[in-house]
Amino acid sequence: FKGMSRIMGDFRKAARSSSSSSATTPIRSILEKPHCLMTPHGFDVKNLTGGDGEIPTLEKLMDFFLSTGTSILGLEKETIEFVVNSALERRDFRNQNNNLIHGEMQALDRLDSFLADGCSTADRSLADVSDNNSSRLSVHLALGTLSPRTIYWKTHGAMVFHDSDGDGREDNRKWLQSHLEMRDFFLYTAFASGDKLYQQEGLPVSKKQIGVEWNNPQDDIHTNTWKRWANGSTQLPMVDAAMRELMSTGYCSNRVRQNVASVLTKDLKLDWRVGAEWFQFLLEDHCVGANYGNWLYFSGVGPDPKNRHFRTISQLKRYDGEGEYVKKWIPALANVEDIEAILRPWDFDITGFESSLVDPSSQLTWQDLQFLKENRQLMVNPTIDNSYKE
Repeated sequence: FKGMSRIMGDFRKAARSSSSSSATTPIRSILEKPHCLMTPHGFDVKNLTGGDGEIPTLEKLMDFFLSTGTSILGLEKETIEFVVNSALERRDFRNQNNNLIHGEMQALDRLDSFLADGCSTADRSLADVSDNNSSRLSVHLALGTLSPRTIYWKTHGAMVFHDSDGDGREDNRKWLQSHLEMRDFFLYTAFASGDKLYQQEGLPVSKKQIGVEWNNPQDDIHTNTWKRWANGSTQLPMVDAAMRELMSTGYCSNRVRQNVASVLTKDLKLDWRVGAEWFQFLLEDHCVGANYGNWLYFSGVGPDPKNRHFRTISQLKRYDGEGEYVKKWIPALANVEDIEAILRPWDFDITGFESSLVDPSSQLTWQDLQFLKENRQLMVNPTIDNSYKE
């Protein structure tokens, strides 16, 4: 990894150059299926299973924490129980409905179906990507049931088939290949940095990233702030919806992951590593390189010279313009029809939004804040009711 670019943009340019059709080392082809599988020499499954030869169940893995009340990251026992029980319910539902999703056959089926229907039209920037707006292949990559080469070449094949139609339309599936570049960057960064990946100072690439001071979530003054962020009780709609979806399903879109990371690190200034560790516990698609790499990236102490501060209300307005995502995950907003009330529930006396964790005005872009001051609304043509408070 010596000489590897520390900036994602430079890395991606180099990757595209080296993988082009004229490159001396193009992307390698997919490996053939093995004729048989053999246990590696000297391998003993008992060394991995505590001596009884049985792969531990989720219940067994979590029994110590649930039975003794031992805290995880300082969070309440009820929070951990909710996460574990949600995971068990998902597993049981899949088993009962024969809806297994984590095997190689299921991974290939998902890839083929997404390339055929969804990939070219997916709106990946939305807060809610449940309507086939995401490939959902990250879990297969994380578990090793699907290889990056398979995704690359199957996508390539789909694009070649599209080009053979001769209709002149641009194939919009190439983004799936480009996302593999970002994944490679974070994986290679993890390998190159070693244990520096987990250090508080991060992997700074500019002087302004050096010496960032972080609040300790274990300090009494910050403990409640940390807990409210972690369990989705900040009273910022997008943040709370994202954390509740993540705790319930083990997944949330990249768009909202960026926003919750921004609030924790840029607004609350809590140690970025505690956010990464909580995500590690929650994510079904957890990958060490991708998770910690993204947290470094968006916390301002990683391989990105820009200072990215997401304004979550403005982001909600742009990427969940009808409020469907937050209504799905926040019961207090489920029956609210006024988009202005969904964006700014504290201005409409909606129960549960009396004290947001950060000043709501800090979650608006300058343009949106000025528009709100001048027009008393954020949307150009919203449905306004008379409950707005001056």
